[in-house]
Amino acid sequence: MTAQIQPQIPLQHHCRQQQSTLAKQYLDQHCPLEFGSHQNVTDYVVYFHHLLAFFENGEHCGLQQSAQFVALCGHKENPEAILLQKPDGFHIELSFNRAGDQGQFDSAHIEDILVETPLSSVLGKTTNTQLQKLWMSFYHGVQQPKGQVCYRSKDGQDYQL
Repeated sequence: MTAQIQPQIPLQHHCRQQQSTLAKQYLDQHCPLEFGSHQNVTDYVVYFHHLLAFFENGEHCGLQQSAQFVALCGHKENPEAILLQKPDGFHIELSFNRAGDQGQFDSAHIEDILVETPLSSVLGKTTNTQLQKLWMSFYHGVQQPKGQVCYRSKDGQDYQL
């Protein structure tokens, strides 16, 4: 009897899958689709004022609460980022990059999922302090200020966080 060597999946790939699963479960909990799961989405497209999620079999649906889609960066057919708003008023950003470290392995090419937190950081010198909300990354685990990001609302206007 000869021993067979089984190819091993790199630990980094396994961790990436776990992070993706947790992030998409979070999306399913806070921004559920009309049917199906964010786990199975292969593409997100903005059609008029609605976010559509497409599945491998060609079916598509929107969010159960369509008003949760509030803004995007980039083009509607191929957004760089989508901004959703949870019922508690905090935001979730899905960023896309087909060639990115995470996006190249994700079925929907999601590079990161960031969640706005109630925590804040203080910016500025001692005389000019300013609170800024922090965003937590599901894939990188870091909290950071969002910085200046240009979002467009569903109706084409600038969207401010």
